[in-house]
Amino acid sequence: MAAAANILVVDSDEGFGNMLKEGLENSGYYTAKCVHTGSHALEMIVEQAFDLIIIDMALTDMAPVKLVRAVREAKNGIRIMMIPLIGQDLPDKVKGLEINGILTKPFFVGDLPMLIDQALGQPKAGPSVRPVAPAPAKVSAPPANSASPAPVRPPTAPKAAPPEPSVAQGALAVDAPPTLNFATVPPQTIRYLRGNEAEILRLLDDLNREVRAEAILLIAGVELIAQAGMLSRVQCQELTMLVAQSSQAAAQAASFLGERAGHFAQSLHEGAEYRLYSLSLGQGILLSLALSSNVPLGMIRHQSRQIADQLSKFII
Repeated sequence: MAAAANILVVDSDEGFGNMLKEGLENSGYYTAKCVHTGSHALEMIVEQAFDLIIIDMALTDMAPVKLVRAVREAKNGIRIMMIPLIGQDLPDKVKGLEINGILTKPFFVGDLPMLIDQALGQPKAGPSVRPVAPAPAKVSAPPANSASPAPVRPPTAPKAAPPEPSVAQGALAVDAPPTLNFATVPPQTIRYLRGNEAEILRLLDDLNREVRAEAILLIAGVELIAQAGMLSRVQCQELTMLVAQSSQAAAQAASFLGERAGHFAQSLHEGAEYRLYSLSLGQGILLSLALSSNVPLGMIRHQSRQIADQLSKFII
């Protein structure tokens, strides 16, 4: 088995850089180190052997172009991957250098092996899976000199079973599950939230630096207002629908049980590796976090409530 590729992450944002390092290591395919300055990166490159260096364009102590050129002078065999600024392409002066890959923010951790291997020049070939068609039934000809087979009647359709009566216990009848009715958020509230998206994003980024989540979502009804973390916009929108459905199902359960507010203030779903934690900020407004189960639950709740208090001023 080939040795795991050794990767150096260079990012001035300590939270994101360390999260990327952990994502690489947790994939099981790579070893990784993270530094937060270009000068420290050059020291590491001279002293150690790396297969790939990932450089964020937001590096503060040194121009990324200068660092790329210095890396090429120090050890020309190292492959280089760049992280562009959010919403921007790589500058032409960087494109003109020998760049082996681009890692665009935000990205899904599950996509890292594919993106990294492309930058390393050794993409993993996924198995080719073709749908298997059922084999046609064999039709045997009747044996020679045998009597002609009796005509075969088409099968008679089975009679439909009568509907089962609902099971009643006291006043409770068990029928089909109720239809979810999503909470309606006033249009002026959604407009106000979207009008303050820049400040909301800053608060979500502050929260992400503390808990390092896969995704942090601010949801109004079934609309994704803002996001932070490593999932793509499309993935966050899909998660938004799932969170909204889960929230409304929980609200109906709360009402059934006689919860005074008619909904639960917070909810938690736990798996072996991830948690999904949601905090209600008002009717139909949710702050939801999908993150590693290694983060202490007390810390998640504390940090989320602090950010929720600051977000409350945008809910009118």
